[in-house]
Amino acid sequence: MFAGRLESHLHVSDGPVRGPQDHHLAPLFLVRLIAVAMAIRFMVMVAIWTTVFILASPHQEVSAPFTEAGGAPCPEDWVYYGHTCYYFSKERKTWHQSRAACLSQNSSLLRVHSRERQDFLRLIKSYHWLGLVRIPGSESWRWDDGSALQPHQLTVLDMQNGTCSVYSASFKAYAESCLASNTFICMREAV
Repeated sequence: MFAGRLESHLHVSDGPVRGPQDHHLAPLFLVRLIAVAMAIRFMVMVAIWTTVFILASPHQEVSAPFTEAGGAPCPEDWVYYGHTCYYFSKERKTWHQSRAACLSQNSSLLRVHSRERQDFLRLIKSYHWLGLVRIPGSESWRWDDGSALQPHQLTVLDMQNGTCSVYSASFKAYAESCLASNTFICMREAV
């Protein structure tokens, strides 16, 4: 009887002899294979995500020449970007005082005529006066050099019925009273 049970558990085959522990190895192998496949998939997803993030980052779209001006073709405390020098004021002034401060440094309030300046705007996150004013008696805006604001340059949101504009972010400016105090950005061509 004991021999009969033993023979029923022993199966003679032409293939390799497997012990009882081999039945547990197949599921363990499958679990390890799935874990390795998931790890590889995760690493590929991280690599793709990192690549997309780097390519989509607004800072990557901006060209490299963005430096403090020490030794560059800009005055001290100015920032050089592209072919233009920019001054970020620390003090807050009215629009007219800000414009006068820029003019005293042979510069003007920031105007956005070129693609290069639009790229520069991507870096600005806080409120600053722009050289943009509403044409009296109309809804139209013009730059302080007399040129008209073009739709592709930026959008002015008329929240306070102001006649001067401050830049906020994402190519949006807000109409604001010219008597309000804000920081400002001066610009001038690099020498």
